[in-house]
Amino acid sequence: MFVSLKWRGVIFISLVSVGMCVLWIWQTIDKQQYLFQQELQYNYRTQSALLDELFDDNFLQLSQMAQLIASNQPVFNQQAGEDERANVQSLLEQKWLSVNILLELDYIAFFDSQDRELVRMSPSNLSNDEPFVTELYAELEDSRSRNEPRYFVYCQSSCSMVVLEPFINAKGEYNTIAIAQNISDMVRVFYNLSVSSVAILIESDTPAASERERYLKQWGVTAWAGSDFVNIFPVIENFSRSHAITGDARDQLYELDNKYYLIKELAAPDGRFYGRRVHFFSISDKTNSYQQMKSGIYQAALIAILCLILAEVILISIGHRSIKQLLRVVQALLALPKQEFDQAIELVSVDEPFFEDEITVLEKSTLYVAGELKKLQNEVELKSRFLNDQVSALIRSRAFMTRLFDNSNVFILTQDAANYIQSTNRKFDELFEHQPNSFCLLLRDEQELDEFQLNVGNLFDGVAPSFQQELKIVDKHAKELVVAWTHTLVEDESGKEIILSIGMDQTQQKSAENDLRWMANHDGLTGIGNRRSFNAAFSEVLANSRNCALIFIDVNRFKHINDIYGHNVGDQVLVEIADKLRGFVGYSEATICRFAGDEFTVLLREVPTIELPDICQKLATLLNDSINANGDQVVHYSASIGAALYPFHGKDAETLLINADMAMYHAKKKGLGYWHIFDDQDARVEQIKHDHSMILTVRNALEQDLFRLVYQPIVRLSDRGISHYEALIRMNDDSGNAVSPGLFIPLAERLGVIRKIDEWVLDRAVRELSSNLHRFREEHNIAVNISAPTLQANDFPAMVLAVLERYQLKPSRLIIELTETAYIENFQQVLKNLKLITRHGVSVALDDFGVGFSSFTYLKMLPLTYVKLDGSYIKNIAKNADDQVFVKSLSAMINAFGMKTVAEFVEDEAALTIVRALGVTHGQGYFLGMPAPLAELFDSQATDELVAQPQLTDNPG
Repeated sequence: MFVSLKWRGVIFISLVSVGMCVLWIWQTIDKQQYLFQQELQYNYRTQSALLDELFDDNFLQLSQMAQLIASNQPVFNQQAGEDERANVQSLLEQKWLSVNILLELDYIAFFDSQDRELVRMSPSNLSNDEPFVTELYAELEDSRSRNEPRYFVYCQSSCSMVVLEPFINAKGEYNTIAIAQNISDMVRVFYNLSVSSVAILIESDTPAASERERYLKQWGVTAWAGSDFVNIFPVIENFSRSHAITGDARDQLYELDNKYYLIKELAAPDGRFYGRRVHFFSISDKTNSYQQMKSGIYQAALIAILCLILAEVILISIGHRSIKQLLRVVQALLALPKQEFDQAIELVSVDEPFFEDEITVLEKSTLYVAGELKKLQNEVELKSRFLNDQVSALIRSRAFMTRLFDNSNVFILTQDAANYIQSTNRKFDELFEHQPNSFCLLLRDEQELDEFQLNVGNLFDGVAPSFQQELKIVDKHAKELVVAWTHTLVEDESGKEIILSIGMDQTQQKSAENDLRWMANHDGLTGIGNRRSFNAAFSEVLANSRNCALIFIDVNRFKHINDIYGHNVGDQVLVEIADKLRGFVGYSEATICRFAGDEFTVLLREVPTIELPDICQKLATLLNDSINANGDQVVHYSASIGAALYPFHGKDAETLLINADMAMYHAKKKGLGYWHIFDDQDARVEQIKHDHSMILTVRNALEQDLFRLVYQPIVRLSDRGISHYEALIRMNDDSGNAVSPGLFIPLAERLGVIRKIDEWVLDRAVRELSSNLHRFREEHNIAVNISAPTLQANDFPAMVLAVLERYQLKPSRLIIELTETAYIENFQQVLKNLKLITRHGVSVALDDFGVGFSSFTYLKMLPLTYVKLDGSYIKNIAKNADDQVFVKSLSAMINAFGMKTVAEFVEDEAALTIVRALGVTHGQGYFLGMPAPLAELFDSQATDELVAQPQLTDNPG
């Protein structure tokens, strides 16, 4: 299809230019306006959310502050006399200045369970403000009825957040503390977090004299507080003159002094606001964003204009381009007679056009003629170029080999049959100040020389194609290098056989091998030997049948040092002990090793038995010392030392280690910093052997699945029906005798296998419950005890949910039971784990509450369903009035939190009657039900049948 050049250019460029201009301007303006509106909307949403978060955070801080104040006040109750209340009032007045200044509180009051005011402190006018007092008592009644903290905001000339925090005083009585704090500090926090100002406006018909400068007459409000107040007040004052306080909700900018502001009223945070009505206004400077939007629109218009100009330039260039095409064809035709074919082809070589015209046809014809003429010329020049290429290839090959030889990162040289060096590369030349003329001069001794000459003879005789050797060479800098040489035969230019020797620098590799060899036999922290070096040293003793003494050293309370001072200080203690052992002189044939984390061994060869006590005493004295940690802290440490003699106390490393370890534990029984030499007649040896045997039994039970579970019922005391069952682990020793969990559980914790036992108990209990669901009632669940290390693990929730998923058991059928000391070390991790599993439906029970580190705070923070009272308060409750008072107080408090109490060790009818009368809801003990395997639970006529009470109120499901 033939189209004239003139019309082709005009139509195409005109359409493209107009389309580009229109599309660009429309798209840019629309996009700039959209992005600007999105930014304004996002700014408002972010500020509204931030205001809500600030109120929530302030409520949480005041609630925690109220708890702290309540927990530190003297005991008083609603029957307290006037003298006692006056004393409390006096004490608060003494502390009020520090509370008012440090905690920034404007009001503190305590109320009894009948909402009667006990004491109050308030230098502000809040206590005399009748509307405030009315709202305070209304919220106080609501807080008491819901048994939860409450807060509200009261505004008059200023705004204060009032928090009501219920608590139980030391006498077990329900009280409430009320505190109030000015919220003006929130505007500063708001500005720091959002880089936008916020103004708090309080409605007021007649402003006070002190408020007149901040009074906005058009809105009838007083600007009480604001971030960057000096700068934002003029802005909002001018804005109020032209806008209503509840104006247009659209995101519109307000211009003042060539600046653009987004001024919007923020929604009041969720909560109760009393007193005067308050408004929260955000003022954001959007000048830069607005200018950027305008700049983007201006740029779009400018680009559109440039596009139109470009279109016109292209139209003008079309005619010019056609003329240039004709000129190139003429120049190409003139170059053909001069045999300048490449130039002619380059002039008319163009891409295949979509539309052809007259000039394109002419260009193709000229290109064809030039190509044919060039082919003829190439055939003439082919032979001469072939010869030239051969010569050039030889020259390049020789130059390449020379560069390769000189620039290689290995040592290269050639030598004749007499080992005289003929040529070398640059790397070998740089090795020496004065280069040797013979390779034999690099050999250090006669043995190396004889071996080298023998291998060279074999090389020339054809016995071996090559050989390797490793030499140590000292370079010109007196640095010793390890070079691995490979020697082989090659032919030189004359065809004569010579030796090509290539050397690889192995210095760093050898150094790394030596370092790895050292690391394999030494402790990385202390630099002394490790367990491997100990085994090697003891193997040398066995090989040479030498007498020796093994001293086993254990650092006392090393875990406490790590926990209190940190692992860095613990490492300093270990390094200090290692240095002292290294400097322990008098026995040159001593092997010192770090055997485990805080355990060391000293292997003394050929030591007289009579000298061993003196050596142990010196070591005990030497290792009873202290270090300065963290600049000013003195950390004391000591060690317990046990010793055993080879071959008298063991003829192999394992036996000798066990006996030395037994001796060390015997020393620990004496106290800190003592020593003991193993003696078969020690009274403690049999006990230690029994403990060692028990350790093996625990390991064997884990490996061969020899544990078993029994289940003890937990009974509702209201109707004597079974609430749920507690899974209890049991184990027999090698002789078939039952082993108390109180014996093997601590051993499992010491071995570090308690996590495996927890996983086994959880898996077995869930599996057995899932397999027998048809025999259980719907409300009968299983409680599983979990130890502290497992409970504090990050993957504990995932483990629990995975077991429930594996056996398709509802989470509501499982109760996780923990002792009250389990979470003391890492309470936050425990709290996080328990909240996660309870969110999926798993219940939580707290065991042994009332002893150890019991804290009422745990009852508020932990998601508990059951709280088990420690059995020490139940065993003698019928005879001990103090235990009855304590149990009554605990049960009342626990029930007030909406949790259920469980009394352990209910062993008779008298104890059952008393704990039920004291408010305990559940019981557990031999009187109510003996622990039994799951199969035996169903041998009775009903699942709820009890040992002590055959009459039942529930039937089996």
